[in-house]
Amino acid sequence: FNGHSGFAGIAPPVIFGVDWRAPVPFYYLALFVAGAFYLGVVYISRAPFGLGLQAIRDNPRRMRALGFHVAAHRVAAYAISGVIAGLGGVLLVWFNGRISPGTIGVDRLIDILVIAIVGGSRHPAGAFLGAIFFVLLDTFAIDIVGAERFNTLIGILFLAIVLFSPDGLLGLWEKARRFLSMKGDSA
Repeated sequence: FNGHSGFAGIAPPVIFGVDWRAPVPFYYLALFVAGAFYLGVVYISRAPFGLGLQAIRDNPRRMRALGFHVAAHRVAAYAISGVIAGLGGVLLVWFNGRISPGTIGVDRLIDILVIAIVGGSRHPAGAFLGAIFFVLLDTFAIDIVGAERFNTLIGILFLAIVLFSPDGLLGLWEKARRFLSMKGDSA
């Protein structure tokens, strides 16, 4: 696989005569793909297949007793998530123009996990919210705390959100909304 340096000079396909590596067209392509997959995931989660997956997550033995093929549902869910992750990887390679073994390492995987948990893993919008939160912290907090302490800050915020709101920032939003609606009803 071309050694440690990987493959370089990978050009994105030319579709409609557009240079997909240019930042603005690539932004709209990535936005379209993310929006399409978001709508697809929301649709799947509300369809009988998605409801079955949620029930399997909660009690796989009960779903097996009800006649659901638990292993097939899990394999299908992994396949769907693999397609989403794979297309994300293709977009990353198109934009960077290269791929190497170090492109996706443990540090990136931990970042993705933190993004999902911080945003809220029970709803597809949580990933977007977590990504916005993470990028804003990455952009502005490094100036305040320094690059060497950034991971410590992320770890502390991650632990605080996990301890106080297991549903992430979306869970905090729901709690605040309920609190404000109760406060408004009592006034």
